[in-house]
Amino acid sequence: MSATADAKEFVRRWKGILSAVPEGKNNEQQDTAKFWQDLLVNVLGVPSSSVATFVDFERKVRGRRIDVFVSDHHFLCEQKSVGVDLDKPEPRQGRMETPYQQAIWYAQHLPYSERPRWLMTCNFETFRLYDLDEERPEDGMQEFTLDELPDYVHMLSFLTSKETSRLHKEQQLSIEAGGYVSKLYDALSKQYHHIDGDDETAREEQRSLNVLITRIIFMLYAEDADLLQSHSAFGDFCRRDPHKLRGRLMELFRVIDTPVTERDEYMDGELAAFPYVNGGLFSDSSIVIPQMTDEIAQAIVDASEGFMWRDISGVIFGGVFEGTLNPETRHAGGMHYTSVENIERCLKPLFLDELWDELHRAEGERSNAKRKQMLNALHDKIASITIGDPACGSGNFLTEAYRQLRTIENRIIEDENGDQTVLSLDNPIRVSLDQLCGIEINDFAVAVAKTALWITEEQMLRKTQEILPTYSFDFLPLRNLSNIREGNALTTDWSEVFPSDLTYLVGNPPFLGARNQTKEQKAELLSVFDGAKNAGNIDYCGAWYMKAARFTQGKRTRCALVSTNSICQGEQVANLWKPLVDLGIHIDFAHTTFRWDNEAADKAHVFCIIVGFSREVSKKRLYMHESPDAPEDLRFPKNINAYLADAPDAFVWNRSTPICNVPKIGIGNKPIDGGFYLFSDDEMVDFLKAEPGAKQYFHKWIGAREFLHGESRWCLYLGNATFSDLKALPRCRERIESVREYRLASKSSPTRKLAETPARFHVENMPKGNSIVFPRHSSERRKYLPLGFIGPDILCGDANTMLPDATIYHFGVLHSQFHNAWIRTVAGRLKSDYRYSGGVVYNNFVWPEPTDAQRGEIERCAQAVLDARAAQEGATLSDMYDPNNETFFPDLMRAHRELDAAVEVAYGVDFDGDEERIVAHLFNLYAEKTAN
Repeated sequence: MSATADAKEFVRRWKGILSAVPEGKNNEQQDTAKFWQDLLVNVLGVPSSSVATFVDFERKVRGRRIDVFVSDHHFLCEQKSVGVDLDKPEPRQGRMETPYQQAIWYAQHLPYSERPRWLMTCNFETFRLYDLDEERPEDGMQEFTLDELPDYVHMLSFLTSKETSRLHKEQQLSIEAGGYVSKLYDALSKQYHHIDGDDETAREEQRSLNVLITRIIFMLYAEDADLLQSHSAFGDFCRRDPHKLRGRLMELFRVIDTPVTERDEYMDGELAAFPYVNGGLFSDSSIVIPQMTDEIAQAIVDASEGFMWRDISGVIFGGVFEGTLNPETRHAGGMHYTSVENIERCLKPLFLDELWDELHRAEGERSNAKRKQMLNALHDKIASITIGDPACGSGNFLTEAYRQLRTIENRIIEDENGDQTVLSLDNPIRVSLDQLCGIEINDFAVAVAKTALWITEEQMLRKTQEILPTYSFDFLPLRNLSNIREGNALTTDWSEVFPSDLTYLVGNPPFLGARNQTKEQKAELLSVFDGAKNAGNIDYCGAWYMKAARFTQGKRTRCALVSTNSICQGEQVANLWKPLVDLGIHIDFAHTTFRWDNEAADKAHVFCIIVGFSREVSKKRLYMHESPDAPEDLRFPKNINAYLADAPDAFVWNRSTPICNVPKIGIGNKPIDGGFYLFSDDEMVDFLKAEPGAKQYFHKWIGAREFLHGESRWCLYLGNATFSDLKALPRCRERIESVREYRLASKSSPTRKLAETPARFHVENMPKGNSIVFPRHSSERRKYLPLGFIGPDILCGDANTMLPDATIYHFGVLHSQFHNAWIRTVAGRLKSDYRYSGGVVYNNFVWPEPTDAQRGEIERCAQAVLDARAAQEGATLSDMYDPNNETFFPDLMRAHRELDAAVEVAYGVDFDGDEERIVAHLFNLYAEKTAN
C-alpha cells in the first residue's frame, strides 16, 4: 500500500483504540510508545527489526524525560494525553511551560551534537510540527489532526529520509573528503620514481605514499579538532616554502614522535609548539618521502582550508582511505568497504540490540536506587566486552562497535551525572580501545584502522565533554594499538591476538569464490579444513568460519560474519556446514541474501548474507529479504539451518541419481563449435539457398534466451551424416572444418581432443520422446521457474536443464510452489539468480506419493497451466512469469494457484501456501529419506 493508504488504516485503527479509552484515563507513557511505533513501522516504513534502536522513548535529559526522540533524524516530540490543550502551560521545575516550551527546553539541554531540528507537540488527536531552522519556529508551525494525517503524512518523510539523517551527512562528508584525498594522492604519486613498477621498490614506494597520506590527513584532523597549537597549524606549516617542505615534514614527523621532555630545548619554536602524538603513526622513519611541489603544498592547504576534518566519521574514514589503494590490489584481496547500515546489520543482533534494550530498561526504571544499580551493572558489562575482527581491513566493524559502546557509555554518564556538577576526580570513561582486537593482512589497512579508531576515540571524548563540560580529558599522546595486528588471519594463531574470553567475533572476510582464489589462497583454505576432499569448492570466507569454530571451542564467544551468499546455497552448504555443526556450532541469527552496497568510490555490488553463530543456546532471529534490495522482515523461527531456513538441520549433498523414482535429469546439448553450427532465421535461409540439401540437418535450437524470450535460432547437426551424405554438401563440410580448427586452437586439451570428431557435440542429449526444459539460471524475482515441453525434433542447448521422457505429472510437480520453494532454499546462485542443478536440487527433491485421483488432479491442473499460456498469443515466458506482469495474466496465475493446491494435497498437508512450512516439511521428508 502507499503511505497515504497506510496512514488511513492507521487513523482508523487509532480512532478505534482512543474511542475505547475513558476520558482522561489513557496511559500516556504506554500509549505513546505503541502509537509512535505503529506510525513509524506501519506508515513511515521503519523496519520493525530496527524500531527499538531507531527511536528513544523516555530519553532522560537533566532529570527530565523526552517522550519521543529520534536522534539520527533530529526529531523530538512532547507527547500529551488525549484531550490535553497544547497551548495550556503546566508546572515544570517550578515554572509554567506549554508543551512547546517543554520541547524547546529539551532541545536546548541535549548534548550539542544531538540537538534536533524538528520539534513536535501531540495529544494523539492533534499534531504540531516546528522547524527550528526557521527564525521564528512558532510562526511557521504546521498543524493537522489525526483525521488529516493521510493528507499530511508527507510532512513526516524526514523521519525516514536518508537525506535528513546524520549518517547521510557523514557519508556526504566522506565523499567530499575523498575528493581531497584523491587530489593529494595524485599530486604525491607523481613524485615517486618507481611506483608504477612491479618490484619491491615499487611496493615500498606505494606503502610509503599510503603512510604519508595517512599522516597528513591525521594532522589535518588534529588541527580541526583543536589538538594542535592553533586551528590551522599544520596547513600554515605546509604553506611556507613548498620546495623545502620535504625536509620540514621529515623533521616535523620526528618531533611529534618525540616526547616533549626528550626534545632539543633549542629547536625551532614553530616545531616545538606541536604536541607529542605517539601511537606509532609517525614512528616509521624508513618510509620514502619524495620531493614536494607547489601542487602538493596547495593540495594540503586546500584540504586544510576547505574541509572540516573533525566532522568526518571514523567508521567511514576507512572507506575513504581504502579508495587510495590500487584497485587491482583491492580485488585480489577481496576487500569491500562496508557501509554503516550493513555493519549495524551485523552488530545489532549480535549484541547492540541487547545493550540498547538494557539501557532503555534502566532509564525507564522509576526507582532512583534501582535505576542506578541497573546503569552501574550495564556500565560494568560494556567495559568488560571484548571484540575481535579477524579480517578487520580499515577497521570499519571495530570502529563502529567502539563508537556504539562509547555512545551507550555517554548515555550512562549523562543519566548519572548530566544534571549535576562533577566533583569526583575519577575518570567516568571505562570503555577503552584496548577492548578491540584485529588481524589484517594489509599493512596500510592496519595503519588506517588504528587511525580511524583514534579519530573515533577523540570524537567520543568530545561528546563526553559536552555532557560534562567541567571535566578535563586528555587525548594526546596516542596509545600504541598493538592489539590491531598485521598478519594473515588464516595462518595466524588467533589465540595470540584475541583474549581467551573474547566476547564477540565479527568481520567481513574476503569475498572470493572457489574459482577466484589464487594458489596460495586455495592452499590456505585447504589447510584450515585439514585437506578435506570437498573443501576445494568452498568460498574463501568459509575458512574464517572453520577457524572461528575451532577458536570458540570451550568458549562462550558469539560470532557474526558477512559472507558471500553461496556458502548457504548449493553444494557448498554440506561441505562447509556439516563440519561446523559437528564441532557444535549452530546459527543464532541470519540475514538472507541482500545487496551489499558500500560507500567507496568504486562501489562493490555484492550479494551477500550475514550469519551469526555460536555454541550458546539463544533466541533465533531470521531477517528475511524477499529480494536483495528489499528491507528485512524479522522472523523468530524455532531453528535456522545452514540454508537459512526455518527447518531441521539437514545437508543436501550433490547426488548423482534422484532420491525418488523419477526420470534422470541432464543438461542440454553442448556443441563447443565456436558458433559455426548455430544460425539465425535469415542465416539459415541464406545457407539453404546455397545448399538446399542441408535442410534435413537443421533443427530448431532452444537455448535459455530462445526458451524464455521466444527468440528463434537453428542448429546444424551433422553428427549422424555419413561421408556419402556430405560429399554433396560442401558448405556443411566447410562448417565441420571450421569447428575442427576452432577446437584445435583451444588452450584446453579436452577441447583439442574433440577436434577428432568435429561433426559431433561435446555433450549430446537428444531423447526420442518429449522432454521438459527449464533454464539453468533464472531470476530470483520469479515465483515460478518457467518450464516447458519440447519434442524430439528440437535440440536443447546446455544453458537449459532437460528432463527426457517426462509426463504432464512431472511437469505439474516441478512447476508447483513445493518444488520452487525447494529451489529457492537449496539452489546455488549466480549473483542473486537461481542456479538450477540436477545433483543438488532435482536429485534431492522428495516427490509426493499421490493416489491415482491426486495424480489425475495434478495432471489436470498442469494442463490448465499450459492452456492458459497458449491463450496468451505474443507473450513470452519471460513476460508471463515477470512478477510485475501478474495482473495481465489472471487465468495463468489462477491455474498456478490451483496446481499448487493440488500438489499440496498430494503431499498430505494443509499449509495454505505457507512457504516456510513447505520448506520445513520438505527438509523433514529429506531427512527421513536420508536417515540411513
